[in-house]
Amino acid sequence: MTGTACRTRVLGPHAPGRPLRIGVLASATGGNLRTLLSLRHAEPDRFHVCLVASHGQRVKALDVAREAGVEAWDGDFDAHCGSASQAAAAGPDAVRRYRDRARSWHDRLDVRLRSWEECNGPLDLVVLAYHRWIEGELLNRYAYRMVNQHPGDLSMLAADGSRTLTGKDPVRLAMSLGHRTTRTSCFLVDASQDGGAVLCMGPPVPVGSRRPTVEDAWQQELLQKERSDRPCLEWTVRAFAAGRLAVDAATHADGSRVVLVDGEATPLGGKRLDDTDD
Repeated sequence: MTGTACRTRVLGPHAPGRPLRIGVLASATGGNLRTLLSLRHAEPDRFHVCLVASHGQRVKALDVAREAGVEAWDGDFDAHCGSASQAAAAGPDAVRRYRDRARSWHDRLDVRLRSWEECNGPLDLVVLAYHRWIEGELLNRYAYRMVNQHPGDLSMLAADGSRTLTGKDPVRLAMSLGHRTTRTSCFLVDASQDGGAVLCMGPPVPVGSRRPTVEDAWQQELLQKERSDRPCLEWTVRAFAAGRLAVDAATHADGSRVVLVDGEATPLGGKRLDDTDD
């Protein structure tokens, strides 16, 4: 660890006497949303999923939300912003224009959320299962209250100190590097790409005989969703609600802030769960 400042910032807890109020930004099938809804069902006095929003319109997670009676907002991100991959192929100027449009789109979402909160009360935590890079006012306002799940071990560092398993396909990358297990990380969202402080990592999931093919990597990721995603997110949300988490001013080798659990500094990766952890 580097840095000597002692200032810490506690994450949560929310206002006492009411459930933790959770918002979700979703892009896919709603696996993380189902985990949160299970918490709400089991302990409605402690957890409440208030709102689900998506960048798209034909997103399964929105159906999951509506079936559970949760307010759900669809979106038009791609129509407004275009494709990140196409922008990247067109060069730096196209990437800048894409990011400007994306920032504008999320700023409008932030305005809508502000209005919603004025009528319905504040969100304490925003959970992402979201395939778009957030910048601008939305990111600023939910700083230290926005977490994301990533299907890769974000404590793995390259020789230059950067994180190895970032980006779109960390499970297959881990398998191609010869890793015998994969696991999920839950981290604080900031302006970097998968670079925020890691709060928790789910149990490691053995690769077994799978090879780094597209199909085998997908099968590994499906297994990881149940065995690592779910416990990782459950532990993080419970710890956030209980005020057990904080970030220190000191940093790790990759530049991310040191995470404290119950006042104790953790190595890069935060709380590491195994199969015996609740």
